[in-house]
Amino acid sequence: MDELRQRLGRRIRTARNSLSLTQQQLAREASLPAPQVVSQIEKGEREVKAWELVNIARVLRVEVGELLKVEEPAPRGVVLWRELPTENREIREAEFVRDCERYALLERLCGQRAESDLPQWQEDPRHLTYEEAAALAEKARREFDFGSRPAHALAGVLEDRYGVKIWYRSLGADGSAASMIGPAGPAILMNADEVPWRRNFSIAHELFHLLTWPKTATRVQETGGTTEHRIEQLANSFASAILLPEESLRSALARRRKEGRLLLADLIELAREYDVSTQALLYRLMNLGELGSDEATSLLNSAALRTLDRTSRPAAWARPPELPERYVRLAFIAYHKGKLSKARLAELLGVGLADLNAKLKDYGFDEGEDYTAELRTA
Repeated sequence: MDELRQRLGRRIRTARNSLSLTQQQLAREASLPAPQVVSQIEKGEREVKAWELVNIARVLRVEVGELLKVEEPAPRGVVLWRELPTENREIREAEFVRDCERYALLERLCGQRAESDLPQWQEDPRHLTYEEAAALAEKARREFDFGSRPAHALAGVLEDRYGVKIWYRSLGADGSAASMIGPAGPAILMNADEVPWRRNFSIAHELFHLLTWPKTATRVQETGGTTEHRIEQLANSFASAILLPEESLRSALARRRKEGRLLLADLIELAREYDVSTQALLYRLMNLGELGSDEATSLLNSAALRTLDRTSRPAAWARPPELPERYVRLAFIAYHKGKLSKARLAELLGVGLADLNAKLKDYGFDEGEDYTAELRTA
């Protein structure tokens, strides 16, 4: 018993330190009587009540089972940030990793796995040129069958076919995306505060890092969570090329040109067609030689273009769902298969029992309906 208490205490202390929380902060957020209680628990000097352990795990963004298991937990994945958050980085990472682990658990409980493994290319991004990054984008577009308008298919293909776990969290106006390949598989953390066309670019950008992860992960560990500026620029080049395929874009451009000229409205329409920002479109056209650098710069600084761009956008747009729809579906199926208790289902969906059915209905499910009944076929 002493050994169990000491092992639990060590894991709680390690998890607390990884989040840069003091014993006083953990005690307050976990509703424990005093910091001395945390100290006693971490030293293995005190039994932990069940409700205390649940609260501690919640604050530390870990599963109770991870704290109690006999074997040592597997190392968590390294999270790569486009830009390191100025606040709450450790907590954001812990939540991201925990959510991915929960997602992987649901896949196992439902006996579902990705149709294909995400390719792991051996190209070292530190040695790529911008032209090679663009060529890799075309290779990915064809291999993944994203089609001629990839923005419309990108997230769905990555989630449904390759099992990439895409999460959306409010990261603020300046928040950046992140990516990771850990024990739970490939994953992307997106900023829910971004506009839709920016989200498309962010997913494509992070895909570059996931595909080159064998070389990227080592570098991320060395730098503490970021990559060099040039590699981020290569990821931008990759994203631009994958969202705006050269052959398709040149063809769409030719259809709109009249006597070698384009209207501002044509550029806006093209950006909408490919679901990218006007800025991304202009840079891509410049890189393809369809626009001169002076002309592109002039357009980027054009008040008329900015006004037309702004007024042609919807005044509001739908935010992405708080939880991935596939994640909710798997949780619901696991519950009806008897793999999850009702309380655990509510925990995985981030609500109390009283709000569970309302949460399910937000995603089109009803707690009273059984969607796992077997069909009789001839």
